[in-house]
Amino acid sequence: MSSKIIAVWGGSNSGKSTFASNLACALSTRDQLVGLISSNLVFGELQIFFGQNVPPDKGLFRALSEDNPNIGEKFAESGESKNLFFLSAPTRYTGLLCDTVTLAQVEQMINAASVAFDILVIDEAAELTNPVSSVGLWLAETICTLHRPSISAQMWQQGVSDFVRELHIAEKQIHILQAPDGEFDDQTYREMTGLSFSFELPYVKRASELQNAGTPLYFHRDRACRDYGKVLEQIADRICGGGKP
Repeated sequence: MSSKIIAVWGGSNSGKSTFASNLACALSTRDQLVGLISSNLVFGELQIFFGQNVPPDKGLFRALSEDNPNIGEKFAESGESKNLFFLSAPTRYTGLLCDTVTLAQVEQMINAASVAFDILVIDEAAELTNPVSSVGLWLAETICTLHRPSISAQMWQQGVSDFVRELHIAEKQIHILQAPDGEFDDQTYREMTGLSFSFELPYVKRASELQNAGTPLYFHRDRACRDYGKVLEQIADRICGGGKP
């Protein structure tokens, strides 16, 4: 493998997909060819973030089921950046293919994609049984773990602690706090988890509205999105080992 592999992980409703898609946007502005891979085997959600369509001859299951010397052809264009491509279930997915995915298929796919792209960002699942997520966590050199303060987030963090310890992935984790929307106190969450957070993402009230419109937060220029983008730049700097070229 020749590319950097970044996993974006967290509990349900932690903002993983929002963060993963926007981090990929930030990385793509650094003259890096970026591939964004979804672990969602039920439906294609990344195309929602970019306002794109994934035809049946492209997408995650094609990449998994075929020996792809040109795996980049299975990725879809993001539309926002010429350097960003994404891989998710096709838009009109009607099969039950999710039950047939094996760990070996996923490893082969990620290894092939790591040759085609400079950076891979894998949008992980909260469930440890997801094969794309499991292999992604194992192969990643950096794991960005998202936390949206809540009781359920604390329970998820506690629930995966043995998994993190057994796989020795704690040293790869960067813990990132999503600023609360007023429903839960972040200081209480810090005390409950005992974690140290490397970055804090600001709350963006219009996030859902922009996502449903296919507009990445990173490319939207209102104040809240600019503040969100500044934190993404700092995280991208850490991943790339410096600022923009």
